[in-house]
Amino acid sequence: MKILSKLPCAAQLKEEIRLSQDAIGKKEQNDAEIAAILRGDCHRLLLIVGPCSADNPAAVLEYAVRLGKIARDVRERICMAVRVFTAKPRTISCGYMGLVHEDGGIQAARRLHLDVCEQTGLPTADELLYTATLPYFDDIVSYFVIGARSVENQEHRLVASGVAAPVGMKNPLSGDLRGMANAVAAARAPHSFIFGGHMVQSTGNPLAHGVLRGGITTPNYHAENLLAAHNLGLSTVIVDTNHANSGKNHVKQPEIAMDVLKSRRECPVIGGLVKGLMVESYIAEGAEQRGKQAFGQSITDPCLGLAATEELIYEIADSARKM
Repeated sequence: MKILSKLPCAAQLKEEIRLSQDAIGKKEQNDAEIAAILRGDCHRLLLIVGPCSADNPAAVLEYAVRLGKIARDVRERICMAVRVFTAKPRTISCGYMGLVHEDGGIQAARRLHLDVCEQTGLPTADELLYTATLPYFDDIVSYFVIGARSVENQEHRLVASGVAAPVGMKNPLSGDLRGMANAVAAARAPHSFIFGGHMVQSTGNPLAHGVLRGGITTPNYHAENLLAAHNLGLSTVIVDTNHANSGKNHVKQPEIAMDVLKSRRECPVIGGLVKGLMVESYIAEGAEQRGKQAFGQSITDPCLGLAATEELIYEIADSARKM
């Protein structure tokens, strides 16, 4: 392999691009609130919402600022985190692969997380596609996701056990819930392993949990799927309303969200299990087609537009009020 450039060391980048003291205090508050929801100590719903991939920093930031105004209206029922996914997994590793691969690289990705935190006060979420990037984001990102293509990888499971933030472990592409449950169990346990050129010891991550995103042949957000996850020993899950659950039909996300909330209301076990939802949303509806992209429109999976998202958020808040 040919070396293209050397990344700055994480400590150096954290010094150059760092949160203000006010933002640090807000992040600590956000982190505590998310942890309380995932532990079951808070009645609010966690909503992780935003673009499929953070392709255009200016558009992502504008989206987040507008989302922040909605978040303030529903804060008594919903704790909102912004999807700022800067590394995009690809099944055959072609096409857009995320902001960390573009001009500016890891610096641009960290700057975007900082800008969202500083300008909105909302926590950010990112996918931990490369475990080596964790030291560049561990002080600024409030929620990490291990994706369907990575969740069966031992390194991702072990690193998740040492992350001092919630980690959502998606079910594999097959839809296998046992693989997801095994990943969560591994992430919650202590381990000794090699990371960053060192032998390290983790204490286990009590905030690791499952994320149901559907499988190749069938969705897995229905009540029977949620009960199956509970029967595998999972105490906390988030439901992804897009991806294989919607068949990548983004307009089905509100329907799926309402179905899950109905299951929470009707079944105490599901009510205790499901702590939140994940929704793919951007400023403009849909996705780019043949090189024609509107500002704030996804260049990867289609997303709900912001107007439809706002309607959905208020509907979720109203449903949560009835719990």
